[in-house]
Amino acid sequence: MTYKAIPRKYRPQKFSQVVGQEFITETLKNAVKSGRLAHAYIFAGPRGVGKTTTARIVAKAVNCENPADGEPCNRCSQCAEITRGSHPDVIEIDAASNRGIDQIRELRESVHYLPARGRKKVYIIDEFHMLTKEAFNALLKTLEEPPEHALFILATTEIDKIPATILSRCQKFIFRRVPQELLVKTLARICQNEGVEYEEEALRLIALSSEGCVRDAESLLEQAVALGNGKVETAKVSEFLGILTGRQVRELLRLGFKGDKEELFKRLRKLEEEGYNPVFVVKQLLEVVEKEFLSPGELSEEESVAAFQILSEGYREIARHPFPYTALLFYLHKLSYFKEVKRLTELLKEGVELEFNRKAAEKKTENDTLEAYIEKTVDEGERVRLVPANGLAYRILREREQELRTKFGKPVEIEKPPERQKRKEPSEKSKELIKKMTRELEAKVLFLKVKGE
Repeated sequence: MTYKAIPRKYRPQKFSQVVGQEFITETLKNAVKSGRLAHAYIFAGPRGVGKTTTARIVAKAVNCENPADGEPCNRCSQCAEITRGSHPDVIEIDAASNRGIDQIRELRESVHYLPARGRKKVYIIDEFHMLTKEAFNALLKTLEEPPEHALFILATTEIDKIPATILSRCQKFIFRRVPQELLVKTLARICQNEGVEYEEEALRLIALSSEGCVRDAESLLEQAVALGNGKVETAKVSEFLGILTGRQVRELLRLGFKGDKEELFKRLRKLEEEGYNPVFVVKQLLEVVEKEFLSPGELSEEESVAAFQILSEGYREIARHPFPYTALLFYLHKLSYFKEVKRLTELLKEGVELEFNRKAAEKKTENDTLEAYIEKTVDEGERVRLVPANGLAYRILREREQELRTKFGKPVEIEKPPERQKRKEPSEKSKELIKKMTRELEAKVLFLKVKGE
């Protein structure tokens, strides 16, 4: 018996078998069942998610001799011929290679002929966005007033390239990428049917690499089975896909937070020699960070947030850097600075607080209203006594005393706040730590004071 590749063997033959597009398939099945099919549909979405497959199922459903609840029976001669691709009334056109006006004119002439065998003539035009402007215009009238026996299904990966005049004449269905968990379940079911041993982590790597495309995932699964001689193993799949395992990703994060430059360098150099894509490595790191943020495990919430910010910045830089693995090394090492942030937090608990920069605050207040600095105003008849909000407010009010006199129309006395305790100097260790924070993390630790001061 001739071997049939996994993507062909497991190609859905019913609406219920299409993975991850339940909203679309349920709508189409109900339309077939109730006889309320439109004359033209646009199926849009990324590659390999079931657009053409669903179009063929629609063609079978409308021509099936024994339909059941809107589904084709897949046993009658009509269904069998459509499955083989030999039905005379189901015409598939590849617009990428038949994109000119001449081909569309031929279609316009043939569309008026009655079906040879089925109830409907179904035209499936793949890569529809590739048609020329003239071809689009030639098809307009046919799409607006097609014969009752004709059904058009236009599949495209780039719906934005289709003219609005075409879009307005069709019902649109947007196919979406299939969620990773659903892909893993689909691949596991195929392995079980084929009697193939598999590791779930290996299937997750395949699902991740396929980026939500079922056809790609099934093709990669077939390669993995061949590579593993009938087994789908995580180590081999990771190597041939160039994708890290979950354990490897978490190890990179641990080394980053630990600040182990030498070991990080060795790991990344090995990944570079083995051909791993550094941009995809960062994507995996971000995926793990997201999971840790939602369900904290090895990382705290604060560590997850810091890692997300640093790696997101790194992703943009690494994608265009001439030495991407070198850039990745530095961004991962930057995670180690978070240890110093935690140490700084401990210092704050021990009595050191952060306060705004005085010079910056004074500059900012040049155009502010004076009321913000006055805690209490006492009119004593011949003069006004002002109680400032704090020491900084006292100095600002003194500098603007003339303005206050004009404002109140009489002499102003600004009450001096009580003397503050002598400032406690941070230790040399604390000073050095704070200096590193301001330098490495671009933090603005601008002024220190002691609690209760």
